[in-house]
Amino acid sequence: MTSLRSKSVLAAVAAAAAAAAVVAIVVGQSGCGSTCASDCPPSTVYIGNLDSQQLAIDDILVNGPACPSPTGVYCIGDGPGTNCTHFTITGTAQGVCDVLIVFHDRPSMIVRTEFGPPIQKGCCKGYAIVGDAVFVIPGNPDAGITGLDGGTDAVSIVTDAGSDGGAGN
Repeated sequence: MTSLRSKSVLAAVAAAAAAAAVVAIVVGQSGCGSTCASDCPPSTVYIGNLDSQQLAIDDILVNGPACPSPTGVYCIGDGPGTNCTHFTITGTAQGVCDVLIVFHDRPSMIVRTEFGPPIQKGCCKGYAIVGDAVFVIPGNPDAGITGLDGGTDAVSIVTDAGSDGGAGN
C-alpha cells in the first residue's frame, strides 16, 4: 500500500507541475512577464553628468501637463561619495514638461522635455520621447546643459529677474 500511495502522490505532484507549466506558458505569452517588454522605446529622459561627477543642484522643479509628481523628481548619486549626479523625468501624459534646475554654482537652467503619444509596442508602457532622451550637465560650472549630440535647442538659461535695470541702479 505504501508503494501505491507513493505513486499517487508522485502522480499528483506531476499533474500539478504540468498544470503550473501550462499556466506559466499561457501567462508568459500574453502578459508582461514574458520578454515582450525587452525592446521598448525609451520613455524616461536622463538629465545629469555622464562621468558620475557630483553636481551642485539646489532644487529641481517641474511644470507642464506631462510632468511627473514633483516629489518623484530628485537627484540620485551614482556611487560612493555622490548623492547628486543625475535625475530622470518620465512623462505621465502627452505634452511638455519644463524642468527648472536651480544650481548652486551656475545660473539656473530650464530643460524642455517633450512626450508624444502612448507607446503602442507590445506591452511597453509610457509615452514616447520627442527630441533628446539624454541631457548632459557638465561638471564644469562654466558650461551649459546640452543634448547628448551637443544641441541646446531644448535648454534655456534663466536670467536674473531681480534687477529692474532702472535709472539710479
